[in-house]
Amino acid sequence: MQLDTDDLATMDITAIQAALKATTDERTRQQLIVNAPFEYKVATALLFLGIVVLLKVDDDGQNISRIALSNTELAQNTTEVSYVPFNEIKIPLDHPENIISTAIRTGEPQDTIDWKFLFEPALTPEQARINQASGGIAYSAVYPLVGVGKGAAMIFSYYQYMQHIGSSQHEFMKRYSQLVASVLATD
Repeated sequence: MQLDTDDLATMDITAIQAALKATTDERTRQQLIVNAPFEYKVATALLFLGIVVLLKVDDDGQNISRIALSNTELAQNTTEVSYVPFNEIKIPLDHPENIISTAIRTGEPQDTIDWKFLFEPALTPEQARINQASGGIAYSAVYPLVGVGKGAAMIFSYYQYMQHIGSSQHEFMKRYSQLVASVLATD
């Protein structure tokens, strides 16, 4: 099922932006970033959106850390089985096979149907796929947050197969990551 771009109006991006700008506590803002879309239950259900992750390059410029995970059942399922706790997963910024590092380095969105490309080298391919299966995720996209610190990105994970991901999902990810980047770039 495809949403028309107009249907994204049900997710009030302007209200989310105002809430993000009004939140001064960094940790609270990070959690708001990954949870705000899920306040619009119908819109996120129609998008088949299951998990949102916020990532940032560490101050040393060497590694990417996962800093906020949406509070959804699918996200919780992945953390319960993970061999490495969520906040301990580090990805080298220069890793050639990891699509998070590629998105941040190139400034171009990346996508996958196999979580090994989101977790290597921190997890083995098998461990990454167990996380993916436990969350019921079929497709994930990484959107860079251009202009944020030493680098940042968001992962949007869907419980819908890649061939059914269309313009409405891509428009949402583009708009939402641009909104988040504009808020975080002013910090």
